[in-house]
Amino acid sequence: MSIGGNILRTSTGIKTFVACLSFSLIAASAPAALHAESSGTIAQGFPTDTRLGEIVAGSLVSHKLGSQTVELATVDSADRLAGVADETPLLAITSEAAEIQVVLSGTTSVLVSDVNGVIRAGDKITASPIAGIGMKATTDARVAGTAQSNFDTKNSETKTITDTGGNKHTVHVGYLQLQVGLAYFQAPGGSDFLPPFLQNFANNVAGKEVSLVRVTFSAILLLFSFISLGILISSTVRSAITSLGRNPLAAPNIRKSLYQVGSIAVAALAGTLVACYLILVL
Repeated sequence: MSIGGNILRTSTGIKTFVACLSFSLIAASAPAALHAESSGTIAQGFPTDTRLGEIVAGSLVSHKLGSQTVELATVDSADRLAGVADETPLLAITSEAAEIQVVLSGTTSVLVSDVNGVIRAGDKITASPIAGIGMKATTDARVAGTAQSNFDTKNSETKTITDTGGNKHTVHVGYLQLQVGLAYFQAPGGSDFLPPFLQNFANNVAGKEVSLVRVTFSAILLLFSFISLGILISSTVRSAITSLGRNPLAAPNIRKSLYQVGSIAVAALAGTLVACYLILVL
């Protein structure tokens, strides 16, 4: 990586480059108006790994594989997004090993760039190729939250990045307010088969992007279970009412049978839910 002249060398294409630009450099050179504002947020402390750069307030961070340590987030670690670093949370849940506070809930300042297009209020923010800096999510991805304001490029830092093809690209880097809410975002038109809410629900349950086949199979299995159990319960109740009308003295036995059928239905539903969960996460 070359920092001289604000140039970052990347792999092929602006949307696929792997960023290692530490925005500690950006934060150090940014005017006072660009620094993160204090916020009324709830945060949790985590140990850090700074090999990709210093983690400053407003940086997007991701969990390292197999640990609770966090590092600057990039597109390669977007599926492990942990949140936004914040130096002045309202409430901090910390431990002895904690080195940085990561926002779990609330509105805070986040570092973003227009590398993936102009950011407007309501856009979802995900990790970008530039380490620690967010961008607008335009494809299915795990996001850190929702932008609460338009990104003001006039009051931002201008950086020039150069891909390995020698093409230069000018991007703006600065802060905006983010309503933190870790979730999976499904871009409009990303799936014409499944309703967006169903895909997003499956992604949130699994904690990762779930394939169309797994979501569809789980939905069919769950629907079949509900229909089958509904038929079983309704037929049992109907039979119990008929039997009770013919022989009122059999009420204790009928009640016992209803309890047994209810227990079986609950167990079957629990088994189906577990099976659906395993299908989504494995």
